[in-house]
Amino acid sequence: MRYLCDACERLAPPAAFRVELGVLVMTCARCGQESRARPEEALAAAVAQTSAEQASPPVPAPRTTAAPALKVVALRPSEGQVREAAELARSGDPFAVPAGFCPKCIAARREDAAACASCGLVYANFDPVEQQVTEPLRAAWLSVLERWDDRDAHDRLLSLAVGRGELAMAGRLYRIRLAQAPEDLYAQRGRDEVVRLASASPVSLRQSATPATSSRGQLLVALILLIVLMVMGFLIFRQFRMSFGGS
Repeated sequence: MRYLCDACERLAPPAAFRVELGVLVMTCARCGQESRARPEEALAAAVAQTSAEQASPPVPAPRTTAAPALKVVALRPSEGQVREAAELARSGDPFAVPAGFCPKCIAARREDAAACASCGLVYANFDPVEQQVTEPLRAAWLSVLERWDDRDAHDRLLSLAVGRGELAMAGRLYRIRLAQAPEDLYAQRGRDEVVRLASASPVSLRQSATPATSSRGQLLVALILLIVLMVMGFLIFRQFRMSFGGS
């Protein structure tokens, strides 16, 4: 808003303004002098100010970011995967590696390759006898396939594999299942559990051995200290006796 200053007679914006007894008093931003508007002029100035505020563009509302959609992750295998695993348990050879995969490490196999790029196996030299599953682990795996959505059955299989030292073979069985059904949640979990157990076992052995070693060391130190105290006590007693006997 601009007004005509009475002192410098120029249009200038007010540096400040106030109302005294219904009269608008404005301070010129150019010369600093005050000018008093008549009531009708004050009303016109107020109307002009209101019109200018209404004509100004509205302040846009702050943009709100929509919350990201939740990613739903299934916690159990689908009914189709459970049914497929049960059918596999009753098939001719549930331990066979699917075509297109290395028979040793179950990595993807190129059609024109003579050896596996992951484990280096020459396919012509593969001996199936080297990858035979022992009877206890075979029976446990068939039981797991029959009840594929039973998490406890998977845990019992892993416990059996750890106890028999066949954790690597259990991992191979889960990799075979993943080659058959890459999206199978329990096959992924079983493979990951095998990796976790294989990496945690040496650490657990070291941790369990450390307290035992420390306890044996403390016992040995205490025994040596006791012997030293007994010898010192005996020498003191002997010296004391010789002193009284000589006197």
